[in-house]
Amino acid sequence: MSATYAFLPWVQSGIARSITAADDPGATLAASVTLPVSLTVDGAGTVPTAVRLYGPGDITGLEPGAIARRDPAPNTTHFEAGYMPQVQFARGDLPWMFTPAAPGSAKTRLRPWLVLVTVRRDASDLIPGAPLPILALAAPAQELPDLSQSWAWAHGQINGLPAGGRPAEILASDPGRACSRLVCPRRLDPDTAYRVCLVPAFAAGVQAGLGQPVTAQQLTPAWGPNPQGPLHLPVYDSWEFSTGPAGSFETLARKLHPSPYAPEPIRLELTNAGSGLPNGGVIELQTALRAVGPDAAPPGAPAAFVSALGAALDGGGLTPPRYGQLQGSAAPWVSQLNLDPRLRIAAAAGARVVQERQESLMARAWSQAGALNDANAVLRQAQLARELGTVLVERHLAPLSPTALVAMTQPAHARIAAAEGTVNDELRASRVPEAAISGAMRRLASPQGVVAQRAGMTAPADMLAATDAVAMRPPAPLPGGMIVMSPTAAAGLAGAAGVSGAPSSPSATAGAASSSPADSRPALATAALRAQLLARLAPEVTVLARTQAAIAAPAGTWTRPDPLAPADLSPRFPEPMYDGLLRAAPELFLPEIGDIEVDGVALLETTPTVIEAYMAGLNHELSRELLWREFPATLAGTAFRQFWEGAEEDIPALASWGDAALGTHLRGGANQVVLLVRGELLRRFPTTTIYAAQATAAGVLDPATRTAPLFRATIGEDVVCIGFPLSEEQVLAGAGWFFAFEQYAGDPRFGFDDVAAQGVPKTPDQLAWPHIPVDASGHADVTKPINAAANVQGAWGKNAAATASLTFQQPFRVALHASRLIARSAA
Repeated sequence: MSATYAFLPWVQSGIARSITAADDPGATLAASVTLPVSLTVDGAGTVPTAVRLYGPGDITGLEPGAIARRDPAPNTTHFEAGYMPQVQFARGDLPWMFTPAAPGSAKTRLRPWLVLVTVRRDASDLIPGAPLPILALAAPAQELPDLSQSWAWAHGQINGLPAGGRPAEILASDPGRACSRLVCPRRLDPDTAYRVCLVPAFAAGVQAGLGQPVTAQQLTPAWGPNPQGPLHLPVYDSWEFSTGPAGSFETLARKLHPSPYAPEPIRLELTNAGSGLPNGGVIELQTALRAVGPDAAPPGAPAAFVSALGAALDGGGLTPPRYGQLQGSAAPWVSQLNLDPRLRIAAAAGARVVQERQESLMARAWSQAGALNDANAVLRQAQLARELGTVLVERHLAPLSPTALVAMTQPAHARIAAAEGTVNDELRASRVPEAAISGAMRRLASPQGVVAQRAGMTAPADMLAATDAVAMRPPAPLPGGMIVMSPTAAAGLAGAAGVSGAPSSPSATAGAASSSPADSRPALATAALRAQLLARLAPEVTVLARTQAAIAAPAGTWTRPDPLAPADLSPRFPEPMYDGLLRAAPELFLPEIGDIEVDGVALLETTPTVIEAYMAGLNHELSRELLWREFPATLAGTAFRQFWEGAEEDIPALASWGDAALGTHLRGGANQVVLLVRGELLRRFPTTTIYAAQATAAGVLDPATRTAPLFRATIGEDVVCIGFPLSEEQVLAGAGWFFAFEQYAGDPRFGFDDVAAQGVPKTPDQLAWPHIPVDASGHADVTKPINAAANVQGAWGKNAAATASLTFQQPFRVALHASRLIARSAA
């Protein structure tokens, strides 16, 4: 959902709305304002008095949280020259809060008490001062805007103003939805460093900010129409930035055009392949990216050549490498890879990449092994602890009766989780007293104890059952003639003894039996508790949990059949490997890549068999290098799994490819379309949003079908490949698909296009800097007409809200249809 903004020409709140002196052109205004007020005092009636409001001469700084946003952000190096610098305040009324005036008679204009200026860094200095830093300008007329137009570049904003809503009500009921903004209307030059400063707009503010006595009695501007240097201005806030080369996002995006790409196929001559191989003729080489067309691979080598190649690979002695055999052994895809000369070339390119990088790769592998060895040492100790613990449980805990097990584990009950809280909690909730499982009771009930020996006991007493039976047995009647003191009588005796608050009349019952009921708490489910204890104390649970908390193991360690087994030491290299293919054999990635048109966009397809063959060659050669270096790792590992730039791995482990054919394991499926873009747009604006969307019957994008890219590859400085999980058949079916380049939709920005389109602008979006009158200092002049249609011209200079609407920059988007990006052929 897109954000909606309502712009306001000015905002005043509180007592400032009582100011009556109008800010009309040519009006003489005081630098401060005093308002009459009446105070009602108890016993004295209404007392008239006067209140002086703070003005620009009273301000010597801003609170740190007053500024909500600076645009461009400080130290930006490639800001678009068509945009205007701005500062956004958290309060909706801050720019006019200390202006001692009311809006002009038309209620459309009110000058702010501070302004935003943008000066060239090499034409200004920022020097320390008190109470504020000082901006020093030698030639201010070339750097500063006309202050008589400051009203046009300060506006308020309400986010999400409902239809028919009144801004005043929103400002009063929900001020958090409002903010305010100052814009500097300077036209920026490309490749230039600037300094942005927030300075006073009136002379009284300048004097206060410089630490001078405030002598200004009238509301005079901080500088005149043609200020002379040197000029010193106090600075409330400042930051620096630099513009980038000429060309805005919209300008560069408009340059993009369909440029279908269909390179000439590369021929592979097998007439004299050597090694005793027969004449294989000339076949067409396959590449990682290819022109959109038939999915079937071009004809390969003749059967006689393939048969001879297989015999050479299976022969004894020194034979050519059999790529993938360490990971796939006799899997069908291994034969498919090694018996096709085109795929063997791709695998050989992968092997060459590893050979060129072998030293750095092995250094990284040993580094990974060091950290993993430490983790494996902990895992081996955990395995030993698990096995010993299992033996202890089976021999000493599992044979115990429920009573004996509960008594034996009593010291750990507070830390063992049960169905309801801990074991201690379950015991307290039952009618079994805690003393029944204490160490003293366990010794007393032991067959070796004194009591058991005197009673002739040969087995441990079941104290849980015994205490439960006692708890449920009704009390025995008392002997006749015995005096039993009731609680009331006991309290009476306490009162007679001088205890405060006790009743004074004792009572007694002679020969009466106690009426205390049996314990109503539930019995202890000993069998269930025993099962819980054995489950919670199982070493495969306790040792695993402790080990997980002790080490940071590689991903997938805890989901293996035996999570405590030492982890595989096979190294992993997560970087995308397409750049290796580009350097080792660029013609295998994309032929004639240097012939792509500037600002051209084309649609290509992937060749999964070539990419998988290349990845198999990478991993095969690395396994051989690990063997040669005596690295302690399995040779069937898959260290390289990433071909493209992306968040997920492109291929699974080679050992898991099984009987599936080569070219069926790549993430996203077979034959994905790839958008090829050459130009400055993506280099200058890397946050560009790129997506595919289905076209409707009316020829527009259907947002419900928006599809994000799957992977990406950057080639050189100006070529980018963006892959989508779509096939050629999908993007051309029905009304087809669009591929869109969309400007990042961030916070509001203001400015004009840097290049004017043909014709007279009829909407604000068509306005460009060539249409805007600019004064000698390079600032937009709202007092002069713009070159635009009457409806646009009428809003120029009307008020600050209209100016904000005209200069507000909507995010730009360009979309190209798939049918225009594919090279057509007779096929």
